[in-house]
Amino acid sequence: MWCSEGVVCHHTGSFGESARGIAEHPELGLASQLHLSPQGVYTICGVGIAWHAGEGEYPGLPDNAANQYTIGIEAANGGGSPGKPHRFGWPDAQYDAYVRGVAAILRPLGQPASHAIGHKEWAGAAQGKWDPGAIDMNIFRADVARVMGGVNPTEGDSAMALEETFKNYKGDTVTLGTAVRYMDQYVNEIREQLGGPTPFKGWAQLGGRTVVDALAVIGEKLGIEGFVTPQHATVIATPAAAGGEAHAPGGAQ
Repeated sequence: MWCSEGVVCHHTGSFGESARGIAEHPELGLASQLHLSPQGVYTICGVGIAWHAGEGEYPGLPDNAANQYTIGIEAANGGGSPGKPHRFGWPDAQYDAYVRGVAAILRPLGQPASHAIGHKEWAGAAQGKWDPGAIDMNIFRADVARVMGGVNPTEGDSAMALEETFKNYKGDTVTLGTAVRYMDQYVNEIREQLGGPTPFKGWAQLGGRTVVDALAVIGEKLGIEGFVTPQHATVIATPAAAGGEAHAPGGAQ
């Protein structure tokens, strides 16, 4: 029988470990349910019991039975180095995905962030494990708790998100921050071109009209069907819609 009470966090010992290597471990078989790449990409390696935890103990779990009660995540990482500061040797994208992935697992299970367990906390005494390396599990759990509460895990996450990349419509790889900057610039440029300079009351060279209003006046004067001035457009849209006869106040403009 298998049920999930939490997540055990591991690192593989190398950045190059593949998801297939976790899914088809030569001795264990399925060595963890999830593989996490250095780029922050998860791969499902298998479902059901995975043989990731081994012997150990942790409050709330039966001794030597974490495999039957937890989901294992193997992060492809060298671990950093013993005694180094929190997150040493962990790429931002990978750490951020680790936090968010654990939160995404625990939330629907109805489990708190305290059910994020470092393999070193489970198997340190029994097996001498130190994974997930240079990750302070107390800080990690606090980050998970903040994500579960809808708050970014650390102050640096906003900057990390802006550095994430994607392919734009041209197929070019750009960062989110670059895209947001140009979107803001172009939207404001378009708004000013259509409405006039700030505060968008129209262009002096168009008689105080916006580009759209100026085109409407020109089109109406030329007798182009469907072109009406703003005053006429308002009249057409109101009394006529109520079933009455539309008249332009003060005569046609």
